[in-house]
Amino acid sequence: MSANDQKQKPALDGFWHNGNFFAWSPPVTKPPPARIPSRLVVAAILHDPTKEATQSTTNAPEKPIAAEVHPPRPATKTAVTTPAPNQQPQQTNEPKPGANTFVSHNGHTFAWAPPVTKCQQDRATNSQPSPSIPPTPEHSFSHNGHSYAWAPSVTTRQPEHQSKSDTSMNAFSHNGHSFAWASSETKRQSDSTTKAPVQAPMSLSTQFGEARKTMEELGELGQLLERSQARLERTKTGILESLAGSSRAGIVQPDPLPLPPPRNSPPRPFRDFQDELAEARRLAVASITRNQQHIRNRITNEDLYDELRHLRTVTSRLVGERLHPPSNPRYQIAQQTPEPLPSNATTEPPKDLPSRYSFANKTDKPQGDVPSRYSFTADPVANPKSVVKGQGHKGHYRFSLLTDKLVRFEWSEDGGFEDRASTTAFFRSFPTPEFKVNDNKDKLEIVTQYFHLTYDKNEFSSDGLTVKAGNDVWHYDGKSYGDLGGTARTLDRADGRIPLEPGVLSCKAYAVLDDSASMLFEDGWIATRKPGRKDGYLFAYHGDHKAAIKDFYRLSGGQPLLPRWALGNWWSRYHAYSDKEYLALMKRFTAEKIPLNVAVIDMDWHKVNIPSKYGSGWTGYSWNPDLFPLPENFLSNLHDMGLKVAVNDHPADGIRAFEDQYKLVAKALGHDTSKEEPIRFDCTDKKFLDAYFDVLKTNLEDEGIDFWWIDWQQGNRSRIPGVDPLWVLNHYHYLTSRRNVKTTATPITFSRYAGAGSHRYPIGFSGDTLITWASLHFQPEFTATASNIGYGWWSHDIGGHYAGVRSNELTARWVQFGCFSPILRLHSEKSQWNSKEPWLYEPEARKVMTDYLQLRYRLIPFLYTMNVRACYESEPLMQPMYWNHKDEEAYTVPNQYYFGPDLIVAPITTPNNSSTLMGSVRAWLPDSGRRYIDIRHPSLIYDGGRYVDIHRPLSEIPVFAKEGTIIPLDTAKSAGRHKHGSTRPQAITIQLVVGVDAYFELVEEPTGAVPAAKVDRPDPSTLVRTPIRWDQKEGILTIGPEVNGRGERREWTVELVGCTEGVNKDVVEDDDDDDDLPMVTGNPASDLQNFNRFRERLLRLRERFRNAPRPSPSWPHRERERERQQPHYSHITTVYLGALAFGGINPDNNNNNNNNNNNLNQDKGQEFKLGKDLQLDVVDIHLRLHEMLYRCEMEYPMKEVIYNL
Repeated sequence: MSANDQKQKPALDGFWHNGNFFAWSPPVTKPPPARIPSRLVVAAILHDPTKEATQSTTNAPEKPIAAEVHPPRPATKTAVTTPAPNQQPQQTNEPKPGANTFVSHNGHTFAWAPPVTKCQQDRATNSQPSPSIPPTPEHSFSHNGHSYAWAPSVTTRQPEHQSKSDTSMNAFSHNGHSFAWASSETKRQSDSTTKAPVQAPMSLSTQFGEARKTMEELGELGQLLERSQARLERTKTGILESLAGSSRAGIVQPDPLPLPPPRNSPPRPFRDFQDELAEARRLAVASITRNQQHIRNRITNEDLYDELRHLRTVTSRLVGERLHPPSNPRYQIAQQTPEPLPSNATTEPPKDLPSRYSFANKTDKPQGDVPSRYSFTADPVANPKSVVKGQGHKGHYRFSLLTDKLVRFEWSEDGGFEDRASTTAFFRSFPTPEFKVNDNKDKLEIVTQYFHLTYDKNEFSSDGLTVKAGNDVWHYDGKSYGDLGGTARTLDRADGRIPLEPGVLSCKAYAVLDDSASMLFEDGWIATRKPGRKDGYLFAYHGDHKAAIKDFYRLSGGQPLLPRWALGNWWSRYHAYSDKEYLALMKRFTAEKIPLNVAVIDMDWHKVNIPSKYGSGWTGYSWNPDLFPLPENFLSNLHDMGLKVAVNDHPADGIRAFEDQYKLVAKALGHDTSKEEPIRFDCTDKKFLDAYFDVLKTNLEDEGIDFWWIDWQQGNRSRIPGVDPLWVLNHYHYLTSRRNVKTTATPITFSRYAGAGSHRYPIGFSGDTLITWASLHFQPEFTATASNIGYGWWSHDIGGHYAGVRSNELTARWVQFGCFSPILRLHSEKSQWNSKEPWLYEPEARKVMTDYLQLRYRLIPFLYTMNVRACYESEPLMQPMYWNHKDEEAYTVPNQYYFGPDLIVAPITTPNNSSTLMGSVRAWLPDSGRRYIDIRHPSLIYDGGRYVDIHRPLSEIPVFAKEGTIIPLDTAKSAGRHKHGSTRPQAITIQLVVGVDAYFELVEEPTGAVPAAKVDRPDPSTLVRTPIRWDQKEGILTIGPEVNGRGERREWTVELVGCTEGVNKDVVEDDDDDDDLPMVTGNPASDLQNFNRFRERLLRLRERFRNAPRPSPSWPHRERERERQQPHYSHITTVYLGALAFGGINPDNNNNNNNNNNNLNQDKGQEFKLGKDLQLDVVDIHLRLHEMLYRCEMEYPMKEVIYNL
């Protein structure tokens, strides 16, 4: 082979496309400096300076869009024009492709190059022109799975093809030539001997013109194509104007691409084209990178969005992504079967092509104030003064007295003991308690005020190690013990009650937590124990459950602080949403005035339907382009609505070759990609975890993912015995999430329970729940009992996930329980019958669901304060009744629980009674010396110290508050028009249950920045605190002063629940005429004061107008009026206090109203006189029975039920 032949050989590694020859282009060896958003690539492509430079030239070529308009199928009935016999094919007037013409074919990038023919070789040798060679029967290609060869006419085909019954129909015109069906062979014939003349690709306008002619017989599709062309031009014009505006603002414009060669220029060697292609890519990448911080072209118009969705094929040609066929049928003019590569094409895909993800192999290290994921606070070594150790007859022993009620016991044969942190115990350094030791040759005794330990100095056994606590004696058995239960790893496939793992609470005087098999941490990384060693903790708290839990938190580490937004409503569904469908759903929720805070996208966000050679689509990290063509734009729109976004992650299958970031992760790990071997998930490989977090997930988080839903379901085994993958995922996901606190406010993860100590990594996902009454009935007990092991933030599938039956009543009751549970996350499977949109249910259930979703939003001020209480005071939000009462009855109501310090919730978890048409629950009200009122049904007052059978309609759930309770609520029911999310409320409503003195401190997040290393537990002195006091005797409500706040004004309202008599409603009086306009004096400070006073008068007038009785309310007030006419509001007195600021740095603090009914003191806050010694209303039992009887007669005939009362 000659040197000249070798030089021309690269041009042969290609294929023919639309009459043009495309050769494989060399890889771009230098990666781009940063990830390139897809929308900016589209903008750079549409900005074509060459077109502006050649506007005066009529033959200036336009950039072709590969695969934009497909040729018609050969089986269509469209008339085919063929040349006459022996007539040369007509030559097209379309311009030839230039150096910038290239396409992606079957995952490979090809660039246009002149074909190497014999005539061209002779011309290169003799420097003489040679005429163009027309097509011959040797020029064949594959189309829709068939081979076609050029023929002078349809009637002059080869005889061997006439046996086909459909040969007369399998002929068509392609680029001015007539082609006939040749054979069923799918492989193209070789192009190495004779080449067809190089045909210039059709420009965009010509493609639309020819397509228009072809589609005229199809009616409206032709018009649709014209509209598509117009939208394309409008899109291009709009983006060019945006770029021009950026230029005027001082933003660097993209560098012009090289001009294409003139039409009459001779073919150039492929190596010249190769250099231009690389230069064009470099210029495009550089210009886009310079503009990516300044251009943010969000497409919200539906037409433009469709156009950019279709233009992703153009984007793919420049950045080396795979071509994705448009899923919208509007653009599928003629579906084609992908053609195989020619035999002489390169089989290895191009390497290191530009990607929209970063190539950087980042390493985990502190960035600013964000610590490394391998850095966390722990103090695992016990105080030496608290340790009793020695060598026994067999092996060695060590006892660590952490408190006088908590002891750690260890035994090892080799004398080694663990001082490393375990998943259960991070902090073992406690102050030394008082204890006594009696040590002799065969016996060791350790005595404290609360337990007596006896040990025979042999290997631990049931007879050799005992502990007496009170009247109970524990014998060592190597197991955990806590008969009040803890929680479980999952509720998957659970239909009702399931066994629970032990907690640290017990009906006996002791509980035991075995820690012999837990995973360890060493220098921030995982470690394992030496087999045979024994390790455990004994809690001897004699029924003092709260003290036991607080010491467990001291040992293991407390619950971290959650962000405010996590306490609102979550939406989740296992359904293949598209971006438009999901955004439309979120807008529908705002239209229905149903507030959401979190949007959870299940596994269909990534590619699911993958080639079978890669396995299942269970694991994925590449956006599904058919559903989410522009993921950054989609996530940005969700953020603009005020939503946080989580996506599902099943990490078990690792990173496979079809993933967008497969090569990036492989590069970070040094993984060979030539055989497309998967990168196995290995939680025990630190290098893998670094690539998993710092390459794979960082790039996705940069697109807008806020946090991850870790859905590990593959058990507790890994490559190293003793290492549970779920522990590794939970621990390092939570610590890594500290890098995103500018968006999430605090670290957060969403995963399954791994064991004792999992409370450090909220929030918990309880698994796929069956849609049955038995599942609902068990969830309140399951959630409250989890507090026995410190796990306070469970998130359930509210409404159930799958199976079961569709029930309006069941779903409504489930949402009621969700409102008074740690996290309210609506969830369901793909079935349309199980979806949880409230508007899909019957009117009564729809209203109940909507009301309680709005109530959950209003409860966020209360919930955030309880969140702070759980973090700093070791008090979980939900607590079993026996935590606060030692009565035997407290252990008999497992479904009843405390929700905060003062609310008792008894959810209804059974169907309505067929006679009363009401749901019922048997509740126990403890004898606290105070009366109780149901704040959701305030017409009844209850005495404590007894069981009560509660009957409620579907609209109500029993929530009891004792006298002297304060509950702060957000006055608004949602974030506002077209918005989701929850911020610091602008209006506060205080629900007050009078009868005794009351106190509540409203706590809100810090107003200043908190270092990322401390956001999970910021300094409590930085939190904003507003005390609220009620003086029962004097009838004075005091609010403030606000501590650490900014002194911002908020509207304050108080609701006296169950109190309608003796209330002074005019606590805010006018000291000026309400009709006076604010006086303008010219002094800014004085004018501002007058304006604020005038504004407050208007607000008071508005509230009085709302509360005034009107026979026929106008439309804006009908909804509020209907609410106040309901029984719930008929037993509540509402008093508007005004727009007020309590302390802080607001200069208007001294300008609040000071009249004879309220007074502001910067040290004591502002006082409001509501009425002296107010009491709950006295219930007229006879009137109540008559009301019930009347309702029974009107609604059902079973009035005997009422008569029997």
